[in-house]
Amino acid sequence: VEFTARDCETSEQVVEMGADADVVWVMGGSLLITPEVIPRLERCGAIIRSGSGTDNIPVGEATAHGMLVCNTPGATAEPVAEHTMALLLSVVRDIVAGDRHVREGGWDENRRRPRFLLRGSTVGLVGFGHIARCVAERLRPFGVKAILAHDPMVDPKEMAALGVKSVSFQHLIAESDCISFHTPLLKETYHLIGAAEIEQMKRDCILINTSRGPVIDTAALALALKEGRIAAAGLDVLEQEPPADDDPLVGLPNVVITAHTAGYHEGHLEAFWRLSVDTVIDLSRGQWPVSHVNRSVKPRWDLQARH
Repeated sequence: VEFTARDCETSEQVVEMGADADVVWVMGGSLLITPEVIPRLERCGAIIRSGSGTDNIPVGEATAHGMLVCNTPGATAEPVAEHTMALLLSVVRDIVAGDRHVREGGWDENRRRPRFLLRGSTVGLVGFGHIARCVAERLRPFGVKAILAHDPMVDPKEMAALGVKSVSFQHLIAESDCISFHTPLLKETYHLIGAAEIEQMKRDCILINTSRGPVIDTAALALALKEGRIAAAGLDVLEQEPPADDDPLVGLPNVVITAHTAGYHEGHLEAFWRLSVDTVIDLSRGQWPVSHVNRSVKPRWDLQARH
């Protein structure tokens, strides 16, 4: 394998380096591979995006040109699942507000008492990929009543085998006490949650988002939280990152926000690199990679099942 690396600053530099490449590897969230770049990558049969999200890659254009769009969800599944649980528990037990109260000199046990328990609750997972499955595994010991999931790409029997019930999106948002989002950012999932969807939720519902900020309409969420139409939110992602000074979510007492750090841990870079290299090796052997997001692609290469 001949490997060439360049810290590109423009899309034209991507073309200069990648025009004769069989595989183009993007480390992180670079926005330089645009729809106009795709047809100029004349030899490319696969684009690798280290990480889970591929919203910075024009997947439709790549698919039309026979390019696999590969990712490495295994590198971030466990840390994001743990971060999801941390946000959920922080909100459920009112940890952040309680910590601030004590640091400000207070010790009033009646000021902010946690209202919720996970035990006996119904948790909804929007999307049921690697991360959501890890979240479901971590939820069970807390004694939740039910774990619901909505993902049209996953067989309900597969969910049932993992103790999760497949339901419609409408059923999930209406019946869940806590809703956690694990869906990619697509045209279909942009503002998946807006004012109309929030109206269908329970008034004490908790939203957790570790996927992509634009999945939830910021203005609608902030207004609902301010007016008490849902109880609270835990967010690792926002529509605008970092948030603007006037972001309506920042400063709300019933919101916990972290800076898009859910996927980080001591070994995350090693995992990104290792799984990306494994993908290159699979492709060099004429094998399908472990993970690619465009299932309908007709690849330029004749690929066989992995050994």
